[in-house]
Amino acid sequence: MPRPIALFAAVTLSLGLGAGAATAQTSMKPSAPQKMMSPAQARKMRDCEQQAAQNNIKMDERSKYVMDCMTAKAK
Repeated sequence: MPRPIALFAAVTLSLGLGAGAATAQTSMKPSAPQKMMSPAQARKMRDCEQQAAQNNIKMDERSKYVMDCMTAKAK
């Protein structure tokens, strides 16, 4: 009788681990296309980058300038 009990325990344990793995998949990180900007946001960023280049903003300060420009245009 111990063998059927061990077999039943092994099957139950493997099914329990499979259910845990299925729930872990629902909390996965978003994929690259999900993280991408919308076309409108990308257009705003390109415009802000062009403004930074036209205003001769130094590369060290350019990313801050672009982020400030994007948030200013969003309002």
